[in-house]
Amino acid sequence: MAQPPLSQQLKQMEEKLGTILIERTSRKTHLTTAGEVLYQEAVKILQQLEETEQLVKETSLGLKGQLRLGVNTLSAEELAPSLQSFQNKFPEVTYAIHQNESKLLAEMVRNHTIELALVRFPLELHGFDITYLNVEPFYFICDGKKDALQPGPNPNDYYGIANSKLLLPSTEGLGVYHSIIEYLAKFQLNPTSISTCSDLSLLFNLVESGFCTSIVPKSVLQLHAGRKIEAHLLDDPLFNSSYGLIWSKNRTLTKVAEHFLAEFVGIHD
Repeated sequence: MAQPPLSQQLKQMEEKLGTILIERTSRKTHLTTAGEVLYQEAVKILQQLEETEQLVKETSLGLKGQLRLGVNTLSAEELAPSLQSFQNKFPEVTYAIHQNESKLLAEMVRNHTIELALVRFPLELHGFDITYLNVEPFYFICDGKKDALQPGPNPNDYYGIANSKLLLPSTEGLGVYHSIIEYLAKFQLNPTSISTCSDLSLLFNLVESGFCTSIVPKSVLQLHAGRKIEAHLLDDPLFNSSYGLIWSKNRTLTKVAEHFLAEFVGIHD
C-alpha cells in the first residue's frame, strides 16, 4: 500500500538529513531529538514568513518604512509641526532628515538620496514636481540699542541699511542671498559690507551683540522671538521669500513620502 504524501516527504527528509526524525511504533509516533529541533526551527520560519508578509503589506501601505527628507536651513521651523502630526498617525515610520541649502537639497532629490525636500525659492526647478506652500516678507534686523542705525540720504533707506554691516542667512549666489542682493540693488542700498552665515542661532547672537545687521524671512524672525533686537518690515510686494516641497518627476514616491506630503500640505494649506 502506498504511503501517504506526508509520510513520503518525511522519509525523503530523513534520507536527505541522514537521521531519524520520527520514531514510529504500532500505536503512536513521536519526535526524536533531531525531529524536535527541526520542528522548533520550522515554527520559527513560519513565524518569520508571517511577520515578513505583514511588514511587506504595511510598507506597501506606507504604515512602515523610512521617510527620506531634506529641509532648507531657513525652513527648519516649518517642519516640526508636520513631523509631530505625521508621527502620531504613522508611529512605525523612521526618518532620515538632511538639512542643507536648497540647491544642494535639489541635487540630493535628483540623485535619489532623499525623496522630498522643503526648499526656498528661487531655485532651478527643471525635473521637479512642486507644491508651493507660503510667501512671506523679509525683515531688516539690528541690535535695538539707543545708538541704532539712522536713515541715510537715500530716501528708500528708512532703517539705515546703507550704514550697516549685513550678515545674510544664506550662501553667496543661492536663492535667498540672490533675492536680498536684488532688493538692495533695486533701491540702491549699499551696505558697508555683506557677509554670510549659515548658522541662524549664531547670526542672531551676532546681531544682538551689535556686531552686524541682517535681513531674514518672517518665519525665521518668529523662531527667534524674544531676542533683544529691532525688526523692521521691508514692505515691497516684490521682495518676499517663498518656500515649498519638491520631488522628482521621474520617480514614483513611496507610500510613506505620499502620506507625509499630504500631511504637510494639509497643515500648511
